[in-house]
Amino acid sequence: MDITWDVAHARLSHDRMLHIAQALISMRPETVTLGGGEPLGVPGLFEIVELFRDAGIDVVLRTSGKSLHPSMVRTLLLSCSRIEVCAMAFTHAMHALHLLDIGAAKLDRHAAFGLDATGIRRGFDRLEDFCATTAFELPRLGFIAFSDTLGSDHAQYLQSLAPQTVRVTVETANTSVVRAS
Repeated sequence: MDITWDVAHARLSHDRMLHIAQALISMRPETVTLGGGEPLGVPGLFEIVELFRDAGIDVVLRTSGKSLHPSMVRTLLLSCSRIEVCAMAFTHAMHALHLLDIGAAKLDRHAAFGLDATGIRRGFDRLEDFCATTAFELPRLGFIAFSDTLGSDHAQYLQSLAPQTVRVTVETANTSVVRAS
């Protein structure tokens, strides 16, 4: 079982968040995805992440990257199993991906991180540039996720531009299509 907790939208007290985290832990999920607005702005987020990790639960962080500060990078890369940087605002997403790549270079083991472009509403033109150039500048980039709303031809074109070392998926309503490496 996987659980998604839109922790940023909840606006709960720290004690209430700890209580909910314990309730979620008792359900024994394999993965908890933290998102909903910007989770990095939630006070006490790292304590919540550690509770899940200490319970053996993988943590996925879904962030815009807007609130990512260099002081957070190491903790995130070591505590989360996956960090999905959403491409809603490319400037923030690119900044976050660069910080994560720099931080990952200093670690033996780190979270998989990449660009989640499944919810993109504008900036489709920036995806081509990202796949053709920026993705190559991020040697530890793990994935790029697209939505089928791009159109299958455009998604295949973007897949062809991305580095072969990066897992590229196209999310559809019912499934994921992964580029064979």
